[in-house]
Amino acid sequence: MGWFLTKKEKRAKPRRRASLVDPKPWDPRRTLAGLKVLGVFALAVALVIGWRYADRALLDYARNHRQLPVTADRIELVDAPAWMSEDIRQQVRLAAARQIDPDPMDGRSLRNCAEALAAEPWVRQVHQVSRRSGGRVVVSAAYRQPVAVVQSRDGYHLVDDQGVCLPGLYLAHQVDRLGLALLTGVASAPPARAGEVWPGDDVQAGLSLVRLLTAEPYMSKIRSFDVSHRDERGRLRLVLHTDDGTVRWGLPPGQEHAIEPDAQVKLGWLRQLAHSGPAPGERGQIIDIYGPAVPGIRQP
Repeated sequence: MGWFLTKKEKRAKPRRRASLVDPKPWDPRRTLAGLKVLGVFALAVALVIGWRYADRALLDYARNHRQLPVTADRIELVDAPAWMSEDIRQQVRLAAARQIDPDPMDGRSLRNCAEALAAEPWVRQVHQVSRRSGGRVVVSAAYRQPVAVVQSRDGYHLVDDQGVCLPGLYLAHQVDRLGLALLTGVASAPPARAGEVWPGDDVQAGLSLVRLLTAEPYMSKIRSFDVSHRDERGRLRLVLHTDDGTVRWGLPPGQEHAIEPDAQVKLGWLRQLAHSGPAPGERGQIIDIYGPAVPGIRQP
């Protein structure tokens, strides 16, 4: 009857015996694959960090140079010819500088600069506009060279070999210092804006004779190329005024049309006159060089 006073002993649960099975052996291929995955991950992290650093550095560079203005003295005209004066160079530089944004990342301003230069009267053609270090801008272009002065009612204007009117208005006492051929008797007024072709056929006719005689030794003796004369059929008759005389050339070069001797024949006659004595048309002479023969000249 005293069973209830006896403490029951709990049976201990049997402990699991430690596994006596050996772990899996080391697999070098699995280890190598894991290292490759880890290397790719590390490379990706490095690229992200590097890109953020480079992007920040690029933005910092742009911010630091944003305030650097592009002035005319930073514009380099790499193709500027020797005849171009400093005043003309400065005009072109200013036209370029007004279009360049200080922000070196702004590519639109380079296009705007090229367009502005193309509209500049002194510029014939724009080849390239590019930025360089130090805020410099380099312009490569071809330019219009003045070859003659045209007398007009408002003064004297420069023109290039195509008859394009160039900037500037000159007085009579300045013409000799320019050292260019002078066209007189032009009927039409200059174009409304510099950079446009002078209207009418008389400037083009005078320039054709200027081009023909430019290299002749007596060119400096010719005071003006007169384009004011026309015949009864309205055709231009060019006249050369020299120091003391006149040479009546006739039709413009290339327009003889079997009516007059060829321009090269006339040129040969002028050379004979210059070689035999005074420059053609000097000492008050009036020489007609457009007929079939010129007195005192050997005929071909």
